[in-house]
Amino acid sequence: MKKLRKVMTRVKYETLENLTEEKNILGYISQKWDVSCSKMPISYKLDYAMYRNEDLVGFAEVKSRTHAFRTFDTYIISLSKVMSARRIASVTNTKSLLIVNWQNVIGWIDFFSDFSVKQGGRSDRNDWQDQEPMCHFDIDDFKIISDSVSSAAKIKEIEE
Repeated sequence: MKKLRKVMTRVKYETLENLTEEKNILGYISQKWDVSCSKMPISYKLDYAMYRNEDLVGFAEVKSRTHAFRTFDTYIISLSKVMSARRIASVTNTKSLLIVNWQNVIGWIDFFSDFSVKQGGRSDRNDWQDQEPMCHFDIDDFKIISDSVSSAAKIKEIEE
């Protein structure tokens, strides 16, 4: 007889610290790219919609990492997230970007970039849903925007 899993609401792992870090990154991106960013409801699967002169220009998933850029050969993110990013960009005829703040730089990649898929994910939270098909984007395909947000903030202070 097959054992049934008890269905429960999924734990939300996003913290206030994560949201603050996202806002700091998007504040910098907004100035750099001349866009305004609006936080989207969780149902959209991506973090922000980006607007220029009130016109939608794209979407962004924002991540912050505790290691340096090029520590790993690829950046991994769930296939589900990539599918959602591609779908919303296609429907709106805009872009969907993955923006990552590593310890030393901020970079981005278009979700339509090439990737490979392997099974993986987190294993430190004892959550079976953290193991899934993961997209591996080549780290060399990321475009560097600047130093990390903290470095960028220091540079801005010096310029002013």
